[in-house]
Amino acid sequence: MSAPVLVADSDPVNLRLLSELCGTLGYEVMTAADGGAVLDAMARQRPSLVVMDAGLPVMDGLNVLGILKADSGLCDVPVLLVTMEADTASRERGLALGADHCLHKPYRPLEIQQRLREIIDKSDPDSVPAQARAGTPVPNIVDPLTQLGTANQLFISLDYEFTRAVRYKHALSCVVIACRNGEELGRNLGASALSEIVVPMANTIKGGIRTVDHLFRSGEYEFTILLPETQKDGARIVVERLRALLREHQATAADFAVASASVPKQGVSDGEALWKSARRGLVPESGRKKSDPPTSSQPPRGG
Repeated sequence: MSAPVLVADSDPVNLRLLSELCGTLGYEVMTAADGGAVLDAMARQRPSLVVMDAGLPVMDGLNVLGILKADSGLCDVPVLLVTMEADTASRERGLALGADHCLHKPYRPLEIQQRLREIIDKSDPDSVPAQARAGTPVPNIVDPLTQLGTANQLFISLDYEFTRAVRYKHALSCVVIACRNGEELGRNLGASALSEIVVPMANTIKGGIRTVDHLFRSGEYEFTILLPETQKDGARIVVERLRALLREHQATAADFAVASASVPKQGVSDGEALWKSARRGLVPESGRKKSDPPTSSQPPRGG
């Protein structure tokens, strides 16, 4: 049986996300909220992997990392260290102390899972769960066509970003983009439809958003963007920019719809409700009525 992963962060929102992401790879998870608790947990049971915030209270993550790497019984345990994006000094010190990878806050779930897989692929096969071993795909993490996060990743990120927005009283916006006649174009284009419509569409959208925004392929001809710390007016600007970019770069036969929703908003109590609110607002670029349903189907939560 594989050893558990130890995740350490003083923020319960972050701790929950890290635990969930490690759980998707089949790991049991131990948690700690400060550096002292990390050392206590490792004294009780050797973990197979440590995901740790550099800014832990009581004893910071860098000091814990130094102790871990100086211990002959723990020095080979892989460590994924988390720092604030602007904290280059902690990141450089962490790598010098022996961290295997460094991540930035705020967390990006897809990046976390990708980094976890990189570490796992270098680990002793006996130390990791069967579903996390090299060559064993974890379903619904990365869309193979666009290399974006899938619908499952979207819902993990929605939950995380919505919880952060509520906890820290930040704004959060969600933008949904759909090619409403994608299925019709697909029938005309045949097997090449997805690569001719979806890939250029993804690349165009990437060029119109910030690096801190989260882009997902949420349906066959649909994309969703999460805009952290972005109010309604800012989301509207993004919507208009994307509409202009899509008109400029896409085939004229494509019928695009772009819509957004933001919190705080009455009746929106969680991340999925925010996404559904944005999706209900999809308005076509070329003549459909707002009441017409979008052609792309809602992705299932579990598949």
